[in-house]
Amino acid sequence: MERDINEIISKAIAGRYMDEEERQQLEYWLKDEGNERFYQKLEGLHESSQDVIKLPHMDVEAAYRKHLERVKRCRTEKRKIFLNEMIRYAAVVLIMVSVSLVMFYVGRNSELIQQEDQWLAGVKPGSQKAELILADGKVMDLEEEKKEQIEEKDGTQIQNTGKSLIYAAGQKNKLEETSYNSLVVPRGGEYQLVLEDGTKVWVNSESRLRYPTQFPENQRVVLLEGEAYFEVSKDKSRPFIVKTQGVDVRVLGTSFNVSSYCDEDKILTTLVEGRVEVIDSERKESRVVLEPGYQAVYSRNQNELNTEKVNVELYTSWKDGRFVFDRTELDDIMTQISRWYDVKVFYQNSDVSNIRFTGGLKRYDDLEHLLTMIEKTNEVRFVIGKKTITVEKVISQN
Repeated sequence: MERDINEIISKAIAGRYMDEEERQQLEYWLKDEGNERFYQKLEGLHESSQDVIKLPHMDVEAAYRKHLERVKRCRTEKRKIFLNEMIRYAAVVLIMVSVSLVMFYVGRNSELIQQEDQWLAGVKPGSQKAELILADGKVMDLEEEKKEQIEEKDGTQIQNTGKSLIYAAGQKNKLEETSYNSLVVPRGGEYQLVLEDGTKVWVNSESRLRYPTQFPENQRVVLLEGEAYFEVSKDKSRPFIVKTQGVDVRVLGTSFNVSSYCDEDKILTTLVEGRVEVIDSERKESRVVLEPGYQAVYSRNQNELNTEKVNVELYTSWKDGRFVFDRTELDDIMTQISRWYDVKVFYQNSDVSNIRFTGGLKRYDDLEHLLTMIEKTNEVRFVIGKKTITVEKVISQN
C-alpha cells in the first residue's frame, strides 16, 4: 500500500528510520528532476535550522484533508487541474513547514532577515491579465500593454485595449451556430469586457467566463466559474442569465455581483440596483427575487437558498480597486488576499481564522502594508515565506 510521501520525506530529512517500502517509494519520487531539486532545497533548509526553537505543532494532515474536501466539488469539470493542484499543494505544505522553521532563526541571522524582505518584495498585487480562448480553441495571452484587433470567424470584432475586451457584432448568417469565447483570469489577475449587447463585466482573480460572441435573438446566457460583477444592458425581449454550478441568476437590466468559486460552499449573488431572480439550478421551484441591498446565499452542502440584507460594498468594492471589511472573518480576508497576491495561506492555530477585522485597504497596495494594518489588531502576526503566508496567533502577555 502506497504511503504518504509527505511523511516519508519528513522521515528522510530528519534521519528517522524508514522501511524498505518507504525507501523504494522515495527513490521513485526522486527520479523526477523537479522533485529532486525540491528535496535538496529542503535538506539545505533543515541543515540551517538545527538550533532553532522547536516549531509549535501544526496539523498539516488536517489542512491537507480540508483542502481535499474543498476541491472535491471541482473534480468532475477540473480533474486535470485538481491533480496538478494536489501535487503543488503537497510541495507547498513542506515548503511552509521548513520555511517557518527558518523564520524562527531570523532573530539570530541578519542574512535570513534580508531573505524574508526579498521574498516579501517579490510578492506583488494583481494586475490586468487574462487568457482569451477563441471559438476555434486558439488561446491568446492578453497583455496589459498590448493593444490589438481580433476578428472571430462569425465576423465579430474584438478590440483588446490592454485592460479590457470590447465586442462588436459583425454580419452573421442566421444559419450559423453560435460561437463562444472564454475569458480565463488567473490568480493575481483581473480583466474587464464589454459584451456584444453592451453589458459590462468585471472578472475577478481565478475565474472563468464563457459567453457567445453574439447573443441569439431569444436570450442572453453566460457561464461563470469564480467571481464577476455585471452591469447588464437593458433588453426586455432577451433576459440575461448567469449560470453557475448551483444557481441561475436571471435579469433584464441591472448591476450585481456573483461569487461562485467551486472550492467554496456558498454562492453569493449581491444586488446593487434593479431586480434579479436567483433560481436553484437543480430545484427550479426554489427561487428568490432580490431587491437592491440584498444578497442571495446558496449553500451547496445544505442545498438551501436564502436571502439577507447586506452592505453591498463589502462584496463589490474589488472592482473599484479596494478591499472593504466589516467584522469580516480573517479566513475570508486571507482567501481574497491569496487569490489577488497569488500566495498560499496557512494557519498555525485553527481558531485564529475566526478573528474579525474591520477596515478599508487599497487593492493595489503592497502586501506588506495590508498585513501590517491587520497586525495592528494585536491578535495575529504573519510569517512571510516564498509565496506563502503563515498566520500565527499573538499570545497575550497579561
